Amino acid sequence: MPAISVPLRAPELAPGLWIQGPEVSIRSGRPEPTGRVVLVDFWESTCLNCLRTLPYFKTWHERYAGRGLAIVGVHTPEFELSADPALVAAAVRDEGIPYSVLLDNDRATWDRFANHYWPSRYLIDARGYLRYERFGEGAYGETEDWIQRLLREAGDTAPMPEILEPVRAEDRPGAVCHPATRETHLGFHRGRLLAAEGYRPGEEVRHREREEGPAPPGMFAARGRWLHEAEFLEVREPGAELDLVCDAAGVNLVLAPAGELEIEVDGAPVAAAERGADVVERDGHTFAVWERGRLVRLVDSAEFRRRRLVLRFPRAGVRAYAFSFSTCVSPPLPPDTAGDS
Repeated sequence: MPAISVPLRAPELAPGLWIQGPEVSIRSGRPEPTGRVVLVDFWESTCLNCLRTLPYFKTWHERYAGRGLAIVGVHTPEFELSADPALVAAAVRDEGIPYSVLLDNDRATWDRFANHYWPSRYLIDARGYLRYERFGEGAYGETEDWIQRLLREAGDTAPMPEILEPVRAEDRPGAVCHPATRETHLGFHRGRLLAAEGYRPGEEVRHREREEGPAPPGMFAARGRWLHEAEFLEVREPGAELDLVCDAAGVNLVLAPAGELEIEVDGAPVAAAERGADVVERDGHTFAVWERGRLVRLVDSAEFRRRRLVLRFPRAGVRAYAFSFSTCVSPPLPPDTAGDS
């Protein structure tokens, strides 16, 4: 993405609840060292792509906070669930975020920046001008190069560190990013339920097995009794199931409150090499377990392929919001290293 060709004055952060300080102002505080360059990150604690950017932001904070960089994580919620300050604070703690986090529940800061995406990052120079923006994952080396450039403009003459190496193999040049199944919401507002019963807003519905078989990628099926709400489906009887076919390397689902579910992939427990971080094995079965409302990691594989997931919920009360998918896999090995072992 090219740099901003005509720098504009950055808007001020709107008032909100600071989950973690220190509080940061774009305009006031200059020329204090911690306010010379500001990196604003619009993120969301249930957003897979946002969480994948955090290792880079944490390292940039460690490297440059003492040299004049202030990072602000502006948490603008996608769901009512992720507007809960306690859940956001838990996510900040669990992810080990060391920099300032502002809760933007009314989207006031989001609107001031005319932002449209999670994640989005904006770099603001020492004079208060927007100089660089990036939407989505990637371009980490380019972003850090801009951080260093703006710190030098602000008067930092000390040597800068080497640009951070990619923290994941799939972030490296040459990684293959396949066209994955798109994010799939479950609630009736944006949901992709394929069922003869259809959506019935605000009602409990018993879904039957689809005679036609599983739903195609980009949609999902349900079995058992579910409550239909705008943002989520809620389990209303033990044994209710979700059935999803997807093209992906990794599969995740936003779930709340705390709970567990049994998961099968292609009719079998999840293979050890493909288990997401929240999946455990017990007595020959695999279960996803989570302790609070959040993004739950179900599948994490080095292989992009089509999979069929069946999720079985042992207790009522769990709310399922949206599936998300990872698509990129490691660069292929060079021919001279991919042969005999």
